[in-house]
Amino acid sequence: MMPKFTSVDVLFTRAPEGWTFNSSYPRIFGRPWTYLLTEAQKEALEQRLNRFVLMSLVLVIMLVALGDFVLFRVPGFADRLEAGSPEAWLLVFVVWIVIASTLIIPAIFFIRHRVIQSTLRTAMRIGPAQPDWLGFIILKKMIRRKSAKVLIIWSALLLLFSAYGTIIYAWVIPARSALMLFATVGSWLATLCYAALLVFKLRMQGQER
Repeated sequence: MMPKFTSVDVLFTRAPEGWTFNSSYPRIFGRPWTYLLTEAQKEALEQRLNRFVLMSLVLVIMLVALGDFVLFRVPGFADRLEAGSPEAWLLVFVVWIVIASTLIIPAIFFIRHRVIQSTLRTAMRIGPAQPDWLGFIILKKMIRRKSAKVLIIWSALLLLFSAYGTIIYAWVIPARSALMLFATVGSWLATLCYAALLVFKLRMQGQER
């Protein structure tokens, strides 16, 4: 059973004649257009997009696991990262840029030709779509479909994790670690992000009542 992701579900909007889908295809970075999909077209495209998102998540997890394995196998490099060595962090940044560029470009062509093109070539284009270059419209739709309880749980878990990491960094670790500091700051940023989403969700629920 293929899992369904909210980030894919919000791309489709119910219409009297079927489903609407916004895409800039055939120019990915061009003007967005609205396409009218039948039920079969919508199911096919949704399944392909969900599979692509799942593959992307698996790839990210594999890259993180590979990075942890490399740090474990090369303890000297990990020590240089923790000491805040500029050369070590520059090398990590360059490697990250190379890996990201070699993965993102093929992913764009894959999702265009194998995921979207096969469905939209037979779909009817009904007009220009509302521009959403920064993704605020999609984010708003995602928040509408997210449960407030889920956001509360994630916010509470992230808050506990961030507080625990801060205590460990401040009182337990004798020497200040740049790697630990980076992880602590990242966890607090994620906590603030989920807290902001929760506040926005509660405000939206209050306006709908």
